[in-house]
Amino acid sequence: MAQGVRPEFPLLANEGCDPGARTTMSCPTRMECFVDEQYAEGGRCDCNPLWFKIPGKLPFDDLEWDDGFTASDCENHNFSRLIVSTFQLVNAGLILCFIFTDVVIIRELNRVKALKWNAATYSLFFLLWAAVAIFFVDLIYIFNFWDLDRKEYWYMSRTVLFTYALMPANVIIDFEIGVTWIDLYDRTNKMSKSTSRYLKVLRYALRTIAFIMSFGFIIWVSLGGILNLLVSALMPSVVGMIFIAIGGHLIVKTLCPDVKDVRNSNWKVAASIRRAVKHGVGGKMLEIMGLVGMGRTSRDPFLGYTYGYFNALFFFAYMFRMWAWLHYLIYSSRKHLKKYKNKNASAYFGFATIGGDSLQSVSTRLLQQSKEDDP
Repeated sequence: MAQGVRPEFPLLANEGCDPGARTTMSCPTRMECFVDEQYAEGGRCDCNPLWFKIPGKLPFDDLEWDDGFTASDCENHNFSRLIVSTFQLVNAGLILCFIFTDVVIIRELNRVKALKWNAATYSLFFLLWAAVAIFFVDLIYIFNFWDLDRKEYWYMSRTVLFTYALMPANVIIDFEIGVTWIDLYDRTNKMSKSTSRYLKVLRYALRTIAFIMSFGFIIWVSLGGILNLLVSALMPSVVGMIFIAIGGHLIVKTLCPDVKDVRNSNWKVAASIRRAVKHGVGGKMLEIMGLVGMGRTSRDPFLGYTYGYFNALFFFAYMFRMWAWLHYLIYSSRKHLKKYKNKNASAYFGFATIGGDSLQSVSTRLLQQSKEDDP
């Protein structure tokens, strides 16, 4: 973990600070370095709006020496702290539900001896890996919103979670879900030997691309500051959104070209993929909005107070997309999860019924409509 001792007063107050550093070690805790061209280093220490700290009224006295502008001169914007920290707390609660659901699925698949080392299993474990990281990041932000991490020990260490869990898992999960679609296509169609070879090569290609992007992200972030982290995080989000939008459309059209053809044996699985892709792409769009917003407002002396809202949006979108993929994985494994099938309650907090009963009711309704339309 990245560690260091933050000063009590701004170092080199007359020369300023470096606004591009990931963690500004020359500014006191609860303060951050903002762009200011009037200083030689290009920035100045000011109240950190990420924690909704705003400059208070400066005292004027007859003291000969002034200790400069410090964290004690910052005030809390308690309404904003309450709103965003509540949002993060709700997000942390939903992530705990997600972790519980994911673990229950893995344990049940293992109990019925259906836990095979395939793309679906890899996706479940990568989702769990990302969910645990998000939970701890949420806690770190909540602690800092309410000044419980006074020395910013955990805040200064958060980069480990971003660099080695959240961002690598972001692209790996999307591409691994794509591999599950290839496996599904392989199972539902009779393939020639040449086609099977092409599919095998495609599986390896997707995983290689995800591997290169993940480790490329880790290397790039390790070489730069806070903007390197935010800008490079856009790549897996944008690439992932394009991939799942195109890949999802192709697999759905291949399995069931007509969305209303409920007599097609692949209609239900195509509908579950279509719904997961719709929610996944929506989550990706919100992720991108959050990252762009954080990149634009980071260390900005005028817009910095909005950074916390974009930050909360990003984590909500990340969680929303993960739930979409988990819904799909629950449906794809429904034959092995019969123990928890219940219309009124389930170990999946009701989410299991999204993959099963709702599709059944929709297909029944569409089938009845098609019979009424037949002459």
